Amino acid sequence: MTRLSIILFLGCATSALAQIGEYGGPSILTRGQAPSTQSGEPMISFRPYVAVNGIYDSALTGILTDKQGLATTTDAAGVEGQVGVYGYRGWKKTLVGLDYRGDYRHYSKKTYYDGTDQTLTLGLSRQLARHLQLILRETGGTYSRGYGLYNGMGFIDFSSMQIPANEIFDNRVYYLDTAADVVYQKTARLSFSGGGDGFLARRRSSALFGVSGYAARGEVAYRMSRFSTVGVDYRFTHYEFTRAFGSSDVHDVGVNYALRLSRKWELALRLGGSRLESLFLNRVAIDPVIAALTGIRTGIEASYRVHFVPDYSARLNRSFQHASLTFSYSRQVSPGNGMYLISANEAASGNFSYTGIRKWNFGANAGYGKLHPIMQVMNDYTSYYGGVGVTRQLRHDFHLIARLDARKYHVPGSTINWNPYRATVGFAYSPGDIPLSLW
Repeated sequence: MTRLSIILFLGCATSALAQIGEYGGPSILTRGQAPSTQSGEPMISFRPYVAVNGIYDSALTGILTDKQGLATTTDAAGVEGQVGVYGYRGWKKTLVGLDYRGDYRHYSKKTYYDGTDQTLTLGLSRQLARHLQLILRETGGTYSRGYGLYNGMGFIDFSSMQIPANEIFDNRVYYLDTAADVVYQKTARLSFSGGGDGFLARRRSSALFGVSGYAARGEVAYRMSRFSTVGVDYRFTHYEFTRAFGSSDVHDVGVNYALRLSRKWELALRLGGSRLESLFLNRVAIDPVIAALTGIRTGIEASYRVHFVPDYSARLNRSFQHASLTFSYSRQVSPGNGMYLISANEAASGNFSYTGIRKWNFGANAGYGKLHPIMQVMNDYTSYYGGVGVTRQLRHDFHLIARLDARKYHVPGSTINWNPYRATVGFAYSPGDIPLSLW
């Protein structure tokens, strides 16, 4: 069984216990739930693992410049230790999902880039009453080299969480997002949900921005038939940034539609729009007469602006007997990546995981991201990524693990045009009868 087949319930709504019980209709995007084609599959009990890997990283990039003022990159080889645990624990009315992974890296010559990446995802679903359900989600961690942290194979649909991504520099990031939702299933067809979350992200470099904020949301969904569900949702998000005057408020309304195309295929769509209100400081030209008298040619003024940004997303999922395939696309307002602030974020990705061969697990993912700044006068930031991984159960509880990841960062008209990659080979110990499924 693959980890992609256990994305689960933790985004919100009815999918948590629906995975244990009967089919609840196709899954709409705003509730963050796994596609209904994956419901009914057995769940993995908590499974720990430890690993030791040899690693090679290219184009490590810090907040440093050379004599010409260009950002510097370097290559480095080293060793990495990993620990982790993932899986579920279920009771009569409660279901808990846990995904923790942590590592420590040491480079033989570039010790400046030594460090640890830690990420924790925890979710709880509790049936409070016959028609009332509580969903709690928690995710947090720290990283400076974000390979393999979020590849769509965890318990939470990360597109519904405020998690820093598309980082340009290998600079340490700390983040936290706490969310809660309540679902009221009025009838077999009609349900209502509401909730909110608080979040923050901090970056070690004083040259980069951090963000704090909160969000509130509400939704109604109606199951038209066994194979289709429609819904309408509203959400409000507030952003504040460190080292920057002002804030942003986002009001978003959307229509959802999910369709079970066949026993194995499912399509989910969302079409909406955002009203973005932002208050920031802008540099402006001083009147020529005043500039001639004072010698000051530019000034700073508080600027309030309103923008309307399209918000749409789509997901296509295919479940196989021993594999899972997912394609997704979204365009929505984002708090940026520390260098870029409020932006329109366009993202597309594909994930595949396969365990059809005895003792083997294969995984592959690829994606694209683009930040279009809304308040800043900057060129778009574009990134591409791709990776493949394999685990092979050797003898008893020992496994061979290997992975290769590559990225590309590009900002037109700047020196940001990097192509880093990472190679990892090592051995892991994890008790269990099935291959270790990290991808």
